[in-house]
Amino acid sequence: MKKSSVLIRRAALFTATVMAVTVAVSMCAYIAGTWIQLNVIARGQLRPQAEYLAGLAGAEDADASKLQDAAGMLYAGGGYAWLVRRDADEVSPVVGNAPWPEESLRERKNPLRPVTVRINGRLYAYCESATREGEGAPHIGLALPIRGVGLGLSLALIAILMSLCCGILAGKLLIGRMLRPALEPVARLRDAAVAMADGHLDTRADDRVEGELGQLGKALNHLSDQLSRNMYNLIVERNRLRNMLNGLSEGIVAIDADGRLTHTNPALGRLIPRAKSGQHFADPRMKTIPDRTIWADFDRVIATGETVTRNLESKDMILRMKVTPIRDELKAIAGAVGLFSDITQMERLEKTRRDYVSNVSHELRTPLTAMRALVEPLKDGMVTSEADRQRYYDIILREILRLSRLINDQLELSRLQSGTLSIQKTHMKIDDLVYDVCDRYAAIAEEHGLKLRVNTDFTQCPMVYANADRLEQMLIILLDNAIKYTEKGSVSVSARWDDEKVVISVNDTGIGIDEADLPYVFDRFYKVDKAHSGKGSGLGLSIAKELLKRMGEDIRVTSEKGKGTQFSFTLHREETKES
Repeated sequence: MKKSSVLIRRAALFTATVMAVTVAVSMCAYIAGTWIQLNVIARGQLRPQAEYLAGLAGAEDADASKLQDAAGMLYAGGGYAWLVRRDADEVSPVVGNAPWPEESLRERKNPLRPVTVRINGRLYAYCESATREGEGAPHIGLALPIRGVGLGLSLALIAILMSLCCGILAGKLLIGRMLRPALEPVARLRDAAVAMADGHLDTRADDRVEGELGQLGKALNHLSDQLSRNMYNLIVERNRLRNMLNGLSEGIVAIDADGRLTHTNPALGRLIPRAKSGQHFADPRMKTIPDRTIWADFDRVIATGETVTRNLESKDMILRMKVTPIRDELKAIAGAVGLFSDITQMERLEKTRRDYVSNVSHELRTPLTAMRALVEPLKDGMVTSEADRQRYYDIILREILRLSRLINDQLELSRLQSGTLSIQKTHMKIDDLVYDVCDRYAAIAEEHGLKLRVNTDFTQCPMVYANADRLEQMLIILLDNAIKYTEKGSVSVSARWDDEKVVISVNDTGIGIDEADLPYVFDRFYKVDKAHSGKGSGLGLSIAKELLKRMGEDIRVTSEKGKGTQFSFTLHREETKES
């Protein structure tokens, strides 16, 4: 068992108590021994001898030599005698050449009572006796040494101190044996509490001890259970929060009040590339986001407590950064968190929306402007020739039909994209449908100086799972588009197939499409011809894309600028799940 502070304190208290008691007993013994010996000397020797000498000195036939001889016997034994005349305040030695021990003896109210005095550093018993009765009679003062008290007491003190040391040693051993059983449960409780504080919450204290220690053990175990439960809940919440942050598509950056980086999530690395390995920065945060302006925004938020929002534009991405201060319970700024969102698609959608509104406005305004320019002269009677009026009516009718087609195409595209348009598919042969559409467009191609060829024997084409009306619409859109953008050369229709699907292709030798425009040719109102030359509304390919998507098919385009374009779409031979 480790050294117990309780045991040490109790042993120290025991030792101090024994020493204090020993010192007190020794002092009391010394005082008592001195007092006892004083009274023994006073009664046995001092008073009788003082009275004897006083009797010699006060006799009528007093003989000074006899007095000195009697006093000399005392002096030989180490005593002193004085003749004290208190009325005259005189003291003269009778035997022994020693000064009267203390001036305070003059003021004694009862000079006949024995006291202790010191003469030349030794302890003496002193007593007086009157030479005769009556006031003013001289006294004989007698001092006899107190022998053996100091030595006896010294030996007694040495014996007491040796006993004290032995008692302390024995007491220490006894205290250890007596207190160890009581302190061992306390030590085990202490070790259990220290282990719990170190995070070992599965540690259990011994609660089988009776009394308060057992209750303390139960309390510690209950505390450990509560801490384990709370720690488990905190870990679950921390992991849930971490998974939530790591699962966000937005990048997260958090710093503390001193500007140190505390947290990032994986999305941040996808949105903002980290610094290249080997680069060294004075600010360690630059390794995570190598942009000083961003960290300047974070520092400004920490300093001012105001939220900062701005867009970060790069070559192929637009990010929106929002840095917000974090406040503690006292409303003091404890850090800042930054949210980085990829708004590239949002900005593109916003641009598409603006372009869509602009294109719709342009496509609607063009026929309306033309009709207004023709209706106003007719209304004012400025067109007098019947032939001119008929020509005006033809133009107005053509513009109205154009406007109607635009609106119908837009409505159909909206229904396709919203999923409200139902398309029923069946197993069908496509040879008659393809030949019929190609025959109709052959004449239109000749009007444009082009040749329309069918390069595949569609009678050999297997059956497909499709909608006949929508397939015809697809061919019309692609042939119409190919003829419009081909100035010379030819337009051809071909097919290839395998065990799963049939691929129909429409090729032309027209102006082609630039590689940068290829990803956008199926967008609404998108035109390779940026000048809106009137070659269509820009909705045909969008409708074709949505039609095929609703039928579970796909369309692709390949093109080379100045050499021509190929549009290819698939038709499955067996029933498939529609997208």
